[in-house]
Amino acid sequence: MAGAVNNLGSIERPGSTGIQSVEIGASLLRALAQAKGSLTLTALAGAAGMPPGKAHKYLASFVRSGLVAQNEIGGRYDLGPFALELGLAAMRRIAVMDIAQAALDDLRDQLGTTVSMAVWANHGPTIVRWAETPDIMSLTIRIGTVMPLLTSSFGRVFAAFLDRRLTQVSMQAEIADPAGLAARAGLRGLADVDALLGEFRAHRMAVAVNLVDSGRAALAAPVFDHNDRIVAAIAVIGIQGRLDVAWDGKPARELAAAVEKLSQRLGARPNPVALHP
Repeated sequence: MAGAVNNLGSIERPGSTGIQSVEIGASLLRALAQAKGSLTLTALAGAAGMPPGKAHKYLASFVRSGLVAQNEIGGRYDLGPFALELGLAAMRRIAVMDIAQAALDDLRDQLGTTVSMAVWANHGPTIVRWAETPDIMSLTIRIGTVMPLLTSSFGRVFAAFLDRRLTQVSMQAEIADPAGLAARAGLRGLADVDALLGEFRAHRMAVAVNLVDSGRAALAAPVFDHNDRIVAAIAVIGIQGRLDVAWDGKPARELAAAVEKLSQRLGARPNPVALHP
């Protein structure tokens, strides 16, 4: 197994001897990262599992390095500017396209159904990843397919969470077609659309049944980045009547947990309900 290269040019193996004090000090940084706000010395030391006197010595070095900041009033500790710089640099190196496939494969294996991912491109939700099962693949849907905004589960997620300025033109065009899928779905004006999207926002998930493809059902949920902006949507796709599309069903719960884990890897704020439905 490959390891990291140290400053002497040799490879650091996972089991090689390191600097124990660095590993001990990291527990303080981890405690600050998991806290909802700044902490007193006593609270921080307790969270890290070390005596306050010992914690104070580590914190003094962290403050000088910029990893930790100490408030002038009250003396509470919080993550410092260098910690923020490291975090942003790490997030910039992570792209949802690079990390999503394993999540799609896991979700497919858990649910036994096809899973797909779309991003907003080409003026619409564009499919970029698949985790297939043989019984649900469609010859009409391939990588690069752009899905409808108001009648596909992918489109509905982006319509619910993307800036309306990016979706307005497509939304109005689909509503304006009296013979289109939107009209057949009962969406005849923006009031109908806004009511539907409000429900999807409340559940952080969208559903589409028997719309784009006859007999097809799908649940989709958004993936957010460190700016809490939607960067992708993941859908669980099955056969109408066989895929449970209830908000509290197993597919919805597993999908919510999967997109939450991806979002947190991209730096989004935690949504505890998704991880513990």
